Amino acid sequence: MSQRTNLLNMLLIAGLLWASASQASPTQSTYKQEVRAGAEEIYVFRTTRTQHHPGATPACAAAPFPSANEDYYDLWSIELRATDSRVVNTHKSEVGGFTACLGQLVQDHPVQMYATGTVAHIPWVGVGECVVLKSQPPVRTAVAFTCQLNLSGLPEAYSGGFGVSSTLSPFLSKDQPATAHVPGYLSTSVVTLRLWKKPLGTANKP
Repeated sequence: MSQRTNLLNMLLIAGLLWASASQASPTQSTYKQEVRAGAEEIYVFRTTRTQHHPGATPACAAAPFPSANEDYYDLWSIELRATDSRVVNTHKSEVGGFTACLGQLVQDHPVQMYATGTVAHIPWVGVGECVVLKSQPPVRTAVAFTCQLNLSGLPEAYSGGFGVSSTLSPFLSKDQPATAHVPGYLSTSVVTLRLWKKPLGTANKP
């Protein structure tokens, strides 16, 4: 069978699956069921940096790379305006915290990241990287980047998960505290965490 025939068959199957799925349009009850089903848990929060320790530290000894900095972040729930989804409260209730270990910053290379923390009393361990974005704010005192973490170390009921950040971090000089921020900007991140639950009946299986 030719590659062209294989491609046509794949496109046909994809089209049939799409047609089947699109016959029933999602309703409001469908969207509510996405949350009630409990197949995954989604947490959205902002971070505030409260500690900064340059160099390798004992807390970062478990990182799978040489750590250049250790930071600690408090996590806070946020509130959105229902009419347009704009953030109107970025500091509503404290929901957790985490320690972040960051690798050396090298131009044009991702920064490695290792983190341990809790959200809603759920412990997790994250390993991933951060990338500086091409789009930057119109100030020289902060840098925009995004981080992604693959999660492990979750309780038995979870099969895994990941986290993604939208981050704007102030530059820290030696005379600035860890809590330094740029007026008018959210420091440091808005994070989305997605945790997947194990199917019923498998949570206690090896």
